[in-house]
Amino acid sequence: MDITLCRGMVINAPEFFADPTFQRWLTNGKPKFTWHNGGAIDEYSDVVVLVDPSLAGEGSDCDMPAAIWDRIVESCRAHLAPKGHCASHYVVRLTNLDA
Repeated sequence: MDITLCRGMVINAPEFFADPTFQRWLTNGKPKFTWHNGGAIDEYSDVVVLVDPSLAGEGSDCDMPAAIWDRIVESCRAHLAPKGHCASHYVVRLTNLDA
């Protein structure tokens, strides 16, 4: 067994899930790490994305709407330090919970 530790954070952003361009991205049929299984987007539609450890703007789902991806990367820059090219990606879970 091989275990690699990683760092991450949870961003509760109902505004992302309310955005029509994000909704189209989430439901476009391309594979994603999500609990959303079709139908209406709700509080169980969490999405996990991976952000490159250099925080240069690359990642597993950088094809999502640019304005939202940029906010995710900026949040990582503000709360997580760049780890260099050899480290694991940052794990960011997006949640859709009303406060």
